Amino acid sequence: MANRADDRRPLRLSDSDEDAPRRGMQLKKFVPWLLLGGVAAVLLGVLISRYVWAREETKETNGLSEPCPGFGKEIEDCPAYPKPYENQNYPVEPTLNGTFPPTFIWGLGTASYQIEGAYREDGRGASIWDTFAGADTVGMPGANCSYCCTEAPCKINPAMKAKGATGNVACDHWHTWKDDIALMKSMNLKHYRFSLAWPRIVPTGFMKDGINEKALMWYSNFIDELLKNGITPYITLYHWDLPQGLLDPANGKGGWWSTNETGHPDGWILPEWNAYVQLCFTRFGNRVKTWLTFNEAWTFTYLASGWGKAPGIPDYSDKNNLKWPWVAGHNILLAHASAVKIFRSMYPKAISDHKIGITNNCDWREPATSDPKDVAAAERSVLFWLGWFADPIFGPNGDYPEPMKKLYGEYLPEFTEEQKKDLKGSADFFGLNHYGTGFATYDKTKMGADRSYAAIHWEGLPRAKSGWLYGAGWGLRKLLNWVKNRYDNPDVYLTEGGWSDGAPTAKEGAKDAGRMGYYSNYTSEVLKAINIDECNVKSYFAWSLMDNFEWEMGYQERFGVTYT
Repeated sequence: MANRADDRRPLRLSDSDEDAPRRGMQLKKFVPWLLLGGVAAVLLGVLISRYVWAREETKETNGLSEPCPGFGKEIEDCPAYPKPYENQNYPVEPTLNGTFPPTFIWGLGTASYQIEGAYREDGRGASIWDTFAGADTVGMPGANCSYCCTEAPCKINPAMKAKGATGNVACDHWHTWKDDIALMKSMNLKHYRFSLAWPRIVPTGFMKDGINEKALMWYSNFIDELLKNGITPYITLYHWDLPQGLLDPANGKGGWWSTNETGHPDGWILPEWNAYVQLCFTRFGNRVKTWLTFNEAWTFTYLASGWGKAPGIPDYSDKNNLKWPWVAGHNILLAHASAVKIFRSMYPKAISDHKIGITNNCDWREPATSDPKDVAAAERSVLFWLGWFADPIFGPNGDYPEPMKKLYGEYLPEFTEEQKKDLKGSADFFGLNHYGTGFATYDKTKMGADRSYAAIHWEGLPRAKSGWLYGAGWGLRKLLNWVKNRYDNPDVYLTEGGWSDGAPTAKEGAKDAGRMGYYSNYTSEVLKAINIDECNVKSYFAWSLMDNFEWEMGYQERFGVTYT
């Protein structure tokens, strides 16, 4: 082994001892050049690394050299401070005078998975929320995916906060629906929004596998009973409960997250979606006049890509939201446009009083200061949340917001010209869910998962039981003005809003001071938006009719106006 070590000497000049002096002289001459070469190599490495770093920084912070990134090169391009309350003199008490228009719609809402229960009854198929919550789905239609449960007890997704809570029974609405309608009537409720369960109507998600006539009959009877009791129904076609049979990445079933071989959203799910919505329009459209395609696409794309909502699987989660939320959102917008095209072919606007839209959600983001950079950060936060789905439908070009395209770059998919044409104007009203408000500060060092460079805080605002919900009625008024100014004052249907508590008993729940204060302040600000700001707000649907399964939080957070 010693001989091999000698053989590897890099500066071996002679093997004889008498050559040692000469070797020393040669080494002395060689060392300076060796040192110089080493220094040059280090400098070259530094230069290369700085070049690579600069390229990556440019990719990640495209536009940050601008005073208000995403909006233009000059300070004049920065957005203005949002009105009203631009002096930050916010109201703390509701205004107790004024009246709403006589045609204003007051309603309550629910969602199928959150209240129905009966998860294995009458032919219902498994949904992604059954799998996520760890319900026993063994043997259910559609529950044979590569990551589905094969033997009970079934695995609970790590993102499920309330381990063991499921929608298996929920509010047992599937069995007690007549009592629930009687409850509505006792409240003098005139408008009720609910969703259809896709996996109940098409158990595997695939029409070729058959439809569930029992489910269709149940919903038909439910609608008839509502109408019989003077309650107008409003239907949401999709409120997060995707049939599990349509999501199996290992077997090429990508659900909303499907892409082609180039990684671009491919709308694989659209044929099944189109068949489902056409079936619903056909069966119920003669009695239901107002429809919503999707509820809160932001929530079931952005938060479902590794941030706490179903499916929450590794295949469609990435740490920095580089791909999957934008893929899913793109497919959903195409699905929305497709559903509207089908609807309008069946119920033409010129001769029908039917309406269809989509309901998006957004919390208001108020600039923490009047600094243009904070104002721009708040604007980006709202634009990249609400504008992501609203601009393609209500904007001038059928496309994503320009600041979003600029800062997202290659990560944001592109629409074809035909798709833009289909999207533009594909809603008869602006559906909006709104709950809370936060303050935004510009943070150049943290792009954030939404790429808005906005750090959010809630200092001074009251918090509900839900950790994300901070109340400020004035934030809703500002958001309504934002919608009015950006989208030419459309008819706005407020389709959700509410306050959560954690009351352990019915007696505690009946006090309800927080919820009463919330609705007093919020409806007061809606009234100001209508009477002072001339916003075309047409409805307010409170969330929810009753306490129910609050997704990953189970039954810990109560949003109902009825304690259950």
